Amino acid sequence: MTLWTKSEMLEALSGELLEHNLPENLEIDEVVIDSLKTSKNGLFIAIRGKKNNGHDFIDQAVINGCSVVLVDQKITHKTPTLLVKNTFAALYKLAEFSRRRSKAKIIALTGSVGKTGTKDMLELVFKTQARNPEKTFATTGNLNNHIGLPLSLCNFPRDCDYGIFEMGMNHAGEIEPLSNLAKPHLAIITNVGPVHIEFFKNEEEIAAAKAEIFSGLVGEKIALLNFDNPHFEFLKQQTQGLKTFSFGEKTGADYQITAIIPENAALKESALEVNDETLCIPTQAGMKTKNPCKINNNLVTAKLPSGKKVSYQINSQHPAVIFNSIIVVACLDLLGNDLEKGISALKNLESKTGRGKITEAKGVVIIDESYNASLLSMHAGLEYASNLKKTLGKKRVIAALGDMLELGEKSAEIHEKTLTFLSEFNIDFAVLVGEKMSNAAKKLPKNLYQTFPDSSSASLAIHDLVKDGDILYVKGSRGMKMENIIQNLVSVH
Repeated sequence: MTLWTKSEMLEALSGELLEHNLPENLEIDEVVIDSLKTSKNGLFIAIRGKKNNGHDFIDQAVINGCSVVLVDQKITHKTPTLLVKNTFAALYKLAEFSRRRSKAKIIALTGSVGKTGTKDMLELVFKTQARNPEKTFATTGNLNNHIGLPLSLCNFPRDCDYGIFEMGMNHAGEIEPLSNLAKPHLAIITNVGPVHIEFFKNEEEIAAAKAEIFSGLVGEKIALLNFDNPHFEFLKQQTQGLKTFSFGEKTGADYQITAIIPENAALKESALEVNDETLCIPTQAGMKTKNPCKINNNLVTAKLPSGKKVSYQINSQHPAVIFNSIIVVACLDLLGNDLEKGISALKNLESKTGRGKITEAKGVVIIDESYNASLLSMHAGLEYASNLKKTLGKKRVIAALGDMLELGEKSAEIHEKTLTFLSEFNIDFAVLVGEKMSNAAKKLPKNLYQTFPDSSSASLAIHDLVKDGDILYVKGSRGMKMENIIQNLVSVH
């Protein structure tokens, strides 16, 4: 189905449009702001950024398949053109129209960590709830800010059954307009922690900024809160007048994880069968076989507000992923139409590059969490790596950890706290990247770590630091480009 027709675009841009030369039979299948993105029948919106002006890249966008350009300055171009007062305002106009024409059930989520992974899980399970998988739409990657969210809405098909939108922020006041734009039926805060705390006085201010996601709620106005998070009571106060539910592992949560049965334990229970699939324990060779046992199966049991108990198999041993799976259960129970069918999809969960994907190179198992980092996610990730060492029978865990950014005056304290996790989870050796990690390491035994100024220098040394039979866990803030270490290790030398 065509994403945008001529009449829809003209109606959406009412009050913003100055002139156009669009053909009558125009059809748009995608909206883009990146001129390098290959697109068929695309609409290119020339956004003015801090560093670049999209108007300078119109030729490239057309070469890559865009058949219409939206601009706010006069251009001499043969391509059909929409001239508006302001392209950024036009982006929002299109997003508003797209949301207005949709009858889908909308889920919005934010949180200090776990947003994108939870969004991916929600997309996976809600594809089983829609008329067909294509009728479920989710934010691509982490397009979750003041440009990414409206762009996602511009690409939201009119006939979807479900829409799942991630919302991010690093300052107060940024999520409220996003929520009012997306108008969700259900809004989730995965957790609150010291992320972007450079821009806030304390964590409670971060919690208040996250709570802005409730401002745009429509319909039943459902809020989902993390019962285990220290800021639960504060957040609950922000949901007055809303239909509020909690999730967690602690007794008292509306949606509560009651047990997590590791793969090994499940195997000992005479090959326990869940969802007609036998759990099996992986071996070191398992990663190399054509049809290996799943590395990361776990059986999770949970309790619903009704008192009903459910169980599901999830293809992960990562504690944060398993914890966030209860969010998925809650959303299915509240907005889905077949809970059992939905949770059964979690056995097919796959981690993505930079967000927990596991690969193997030169006898080293690599856990790639290079996309971003925080105190909370570092703790969960190092626990995960330690557990995987036992599961796979590997020799050592080498943790390559990069600086965490935007922590302000709490930076030194948080980095020092992070490095205490190395001993907590018996990490064998650390590759510490960046000035902040290097300074925090001064209290560690010198034989347990090596420091590097940046990921490029660490990547040159990584071949000499890891051995066959190791697990390499890689994590750091986006600006540290920790993926360089992985890329160098897997490259052929």
